[in-house]
Amino acid sequence: MRRASHGATAAIACVALLAMARAPRAESIFGMNLLGERFDAVDARVAALGGYVQTVDDSLGILQYNPAMLAWAKRVTFAASGYVTRDANQSQDYERVVVESKFSALGFAFPLFKKALTASVGYRGRYDPDGEFSVPGETSSGDDYSDVFERAGGTWAVPITVAADLGRYAKVGGTFSLERGTIENRWLTDFAGTNTADATSEQIREVRGTGFGAGVAVRPVASVSIGVAYEAEIDYDVDVTETFTNTSADTSYEETMQQPERWTASASWRVLRGFTVYAGASLCDFTKFEGLDFPPERLTEERMASFGLEYRFKGARFPIRASASFEELGYTMPDGEKISRVALTLGSGLIFRTGRGKLDMALMFAQVGSVDTNTYEDQQVRFYISIAGSETWSTKREGRY
Repeated sequence: MRRASHGATAAIACVALLAMARAPRAESIFGMNLLGERFDAVDARVAALGGYVQTVDDSLGILQYNPAMLAWAKRVTFAASGYVTRDANQSQDYERVVVESKFSALGFAFPLFKKALTASVGYRGRYDPDGEFSVPGETSSGDDYSDVFERAGGTWAVPITVAADLGRYAKVGGTFSLERGTIENRWLTDFAGTNTADATSEQIREVRGTGFGAGVAVRPVASVSIGVAYEAEIDYDVDVTETFTNTSADTSYEETMQQPERWTASASWRVLRGFTVYAGASLCDFTKFEGLDFPPERLTEERMASFGLEYRFKGARFPIRASASFEELGYTMPDGEKISRVALTLGSGLIFRTGRGKLDMALMFAQVGSVDTNTYEDQQVRFYISIAGSETWSTKREGRY
């Protein structure tokens, strides 16, 4: 016999709504060749506290980057997360506003051997490679044209995680993930006027690979938690198909791509009863990125740091959260200018009375790049929502037949 809590029932209902959102597509002009803005595959509570760099002690918080945090889950737990984003891309003579919804993550966790081990399987969107540009020109004979470039698609992962509870002072975990994705690049030379022949080409890259990660979380004293997570480099196999206006030039071939390793560290400190501060940082050296013909001289280190606060009134089920984060993207503009992302986030949520479910929300305001510094900038407003529920599942033997 199975007993379902109200939290788990609400979680399943919310997941059905989130699944109706469009597949992960991003609109930032800074998303290029899988080197752009990282997809926020975390729940809304973690987003409100500064993003994936945070380690949050939470028995329902199974959507975290540090796999060791899964050890907090002692019941069957389900969680899902998504967001609505408004991206305003602009330059001195270009502006575009896009509003889209994105389903970013889900996870299903269950305890194993005497609750000392916990396993999970899920889904995560990973990167954001979309973009669109149009550059006008004129032929030697005086005909006007536009060179239009579009990129669409993305990658996603199915992570399988196991975490061990080593007692009061330490949790450890490891992750194996199946990585898949499609990136589509389209070029169009659009000539003005009638009786003209436009030139088109399209390149489709199908990527596949496997990823590995590990993490540890320690609590040296009751009020302090420290976590370190590591993502190993990912080697992708890439199948490339190219088509052109002149079909005789169509071709297909194979290539490889390598994402560099990433280190993430975070800490939390419960300063007072109900009041906790969070800090985190991440480093990924994209000069080690290989593949996709991206100019190596434009690659640099990606750095991120964040600071967050959470306050929960005594007995209240509506916490208050806020954070600020700063990130340097892993590549520069063509002339070498670095690209930064600054974000401010506010959040709250509802903790169900049973304590076995929660609904979290966060509102983020961010800017990527600058018209003055980078020629382009992207202003983002994102509303995150996530839900999680847990229950105790048991089987009762009705008798022998």
